[in-house]
Amino acid sequence: MFITDRHRSKGRDNLSVIADVLRGGCRWIQYREPDLNDADFYTECLKVRELCDEVGAGLIVNDRLDVAALVKADGIQLGVDNLPVEVVREHMGMDLLIGFSAHNVEEAISATWMGADFIIYSPLFKLSHKDSPHEPHGIEGAKDILGKINAPVFFLGGIKFSDLEDLAEVIKPLRIATVSMISEAEDIKATVERVLDILTPAFE
Repeated sequence: MFITDRHRSKGRDNLSVIADVLRGGCRWIQYREPDLNDADFYTECLKVRELCDEVGAGLIVNDRLDVAALVKADGIQLGVDNLPVEVVREHMGMDLLIGFSAHNVEEAISATWMGADFIIYSPLFKLSHKDSPHEPHGIEGAKDILGKINAPVFFLGGIKFSDLEDLAEVIKPLRIATVSMISEAEDIKATVERVLDILTPAFE
């Protein structure tokens, strides 16, 4: 899953970055641009929906349930400071995927009990671009969470391209959510292709 962040794309246009990500084969985009005003957030998110539709990719909208509904997104990404998972599930039904951003096992378990379809678990490793109040889970923490919940888990945070082969050897299935590994790459399309080449055997 590629998570957008126009501030970490080396000055490149957000839509062109997303288009390259999709051309590389990524089929899940999470649109996350928290500092945009409502009008710009909606307008760009609608264009991202169109890009995803062209290749059959899924769109997850971070935080904004209103925009997710308006652009007919496939899902919403929630966290501890957002709307409760169970409330969103009750009002939106089963057609909308609900992701939850968890930083510990208890949050992940609780979210799945409440109806979350998948978990983004972070940080896996120490972050290089900002300080985090959460301790890195590491590989052992990743294996631990997979053994405790049945929902799909995407790992996020501090994952570099050089980590992928080692992770794929010990974590199966391996799903990752990423920002800078892709957004800061010189050749985005080629980098996505290389990432998928490594991740795919982890599902076999």
